[in-house]
Amino acid sequence: MNRLKRYAGACALALGALAGGQAAAAYPDRPVTVIVGFAPGGTNDILGRLMAAELAKRLGGSFVVENKPGANSMISANYVKHAKPDGYTLLVISSGGLTVNPAVYAPNRITYDPVKDFTPIALLAKFPLVVTTGAKLKDVKTIPELISLAKKSPVPLTHGVATSTFQLAAEVLGTAADVKFTEIPYKGSGPVVAALLGGQVDFAILDSAAVMPSVRAGRLNALAVTSAKRSDALPGIPTVDESGLPGFEVPIWTGLVAPAGTPKDVVQTLDHALAQILAEPDVKQKFKQLGMDVGEADSQVLETKIQDDIKRWTAAAKKAGMHYE
Repeated sequence: MNRLKRYAGACALALGALAGGQAAAAYPDRPVTVIVGFAPGGTNDILGRLMAAELAKRLGGSFVVENKPGANSMISANYVKHAKPDGYTLLVISSGGLTVNPAVYAPNRITYDPVKDFTPIALLAKFPLVVTTGAKLKDVKTIPELISLAKKSPVPLTHGVATSTFQLAAEVLGTAADVKFTEIPYKGSGPVVAALLGGQVDFAILDSAAVMPSVRAGRLNALAVTSAKRSDALPGIPTVDESGLPGFEVPIWTGLVAPAGTPKDVVQTLDHALAQILAEPDVKQKFKQLGMDVGEADSQVLETKIQDDIKRWTAAAKKAGMHYE
């Protein structure tokens, strides 16, 4: 009898393991919602739609992008924080949402913990910001020209802001150049580009994917990139450092996360698919056209990046005097 019970128990365990394996292999067996915290047209939206389409090809099923803009991506992050941790709600989020917001906002303003409330999945892309002028300052094409104009202007120049990262970059630029700027907030990079093209703001510091199509079309001027070295994807654009402000560096990235507690097998499935996607030559070419470098499909790399950058931007925000109560 005992032997029969042990045999029955072993069969039950085997069937359970098989069922679990089949469940894991079936992911996704219903639509996956990919949340983007900005309006359409910016890097996060572009990446979200590209990755959603590629994941659907690799894994089958449907990956649907949903934009939830506002509050420097805090609305979207808070939404995903409270979603069921089953792999069917994912968040494409910039380094600003995960690492700059905690550095510049008072603790009572942040409704999520970037480390405790999310499961890192992959670092999708790394890219510089681009200091950009448009219709209002169409003849300003270098950082020295922008700074010279700012110092002569009787009122501070205006710049469009889509995220806290872009605002911090402008604050660091202003501090380095000893000038003041006035921020004009928008809900995404797309609306900021529209404001530049329409002459509603003087300049902006924006993600490369949002501005490069208009730069290549001659409708916007790319003055400089904010990375320490020239971008491989944008070799013709000088750095801010090269343009007369030594030591200036504001690199950013976009990652994919899920609610804390998302099953490891789901994370591994997404990691494996994304590693294949990011290695594809045509995907790399698309990234290059957008002024971006592919990231790393490694949850540990993203987890470490989040923790390191929170420390980095906390120090930078303190030096720039940027703090919101």
